[in-house]
Amino acid sequence: MQLSLARIFILGGAFLCGTGPVFAHHHHHHHHHAHTVRTFYVAPIAQHPGSYYTYNNVSYYYPQVQTVGINAPPPQPEPLRYGSFSHVDDIAERIIAIANEFCLDLHYNYAHNPGFRETYREAYAILETAKYIDALEHQYQDRDAIRQRLKGMDELFHHVEEDVRGWSRFHRVQVGQLGIITKMEYMEGLIHHLMQDVGVGHGNPHLIPGGTLEVAPPPGPLTVAPLPN
Repeated sequence: MQLSLARIFILGGAFLCGTGPVFAHHHHHHHHHAHTVRTFYVAPIAQHPGSYYTYNNVSYYYPQVQTVGINAPPPQPEPLRYGSFSHVDDIAERIIAIANEFCLDLHYNYAHNPGFRETYREAYAILETAKYIDALEHQYQDRDAIRQRLKGMDELFHHVEEDVRGWSRFHRVQVGQLGIITKMEYMEGLIHHLMQDVGVGHGNPHLIPGGTLEVAPPPGPLTVAPLPN
């Protein structure tokens, strides 16, 4: 049974209304073996209309249309061609936004956990890497450098994810609308789509398996994720 596009967007719409997940997970049961298809759904946000998702192991961008005439055809999903560098700007800026929120959340609500300083340093490095990739795309178009940085970002993300999943939360400040685990899932989806867009990954290069934000702080009055100690 395939995951229909309609179901992807129903689930995505539920997230936008605050009642559903960022990512749709679809489960098949066949001869007692479970297989999970991850759609890596990324919803539109204020500064970045349009959504991303994965279908049959290919990333797609779905443009957001403000008004559609009665006879106008609906917008069509656009596959992200492997290595096309067609959406680097948009995806990198989304990663910067969610990585900043993630670092702020760690800083305010998770600093009591063992190993916090090292993990925060690594999480902040993800934020800095996303800024670096965005700057390269704007200024230098150094595509090999972008690919190398993205490989490192993906490895770093999975290391941070492994550290944080066992942590407890001591609530001090609510950062954004998503919890820490959902922030990580959102970031993972964005990294996944960026890897396809810039041509980083394993396996078939054509089929890669698949509001206003406070800034994470340097020390001082905190509006930005703080620099690591």
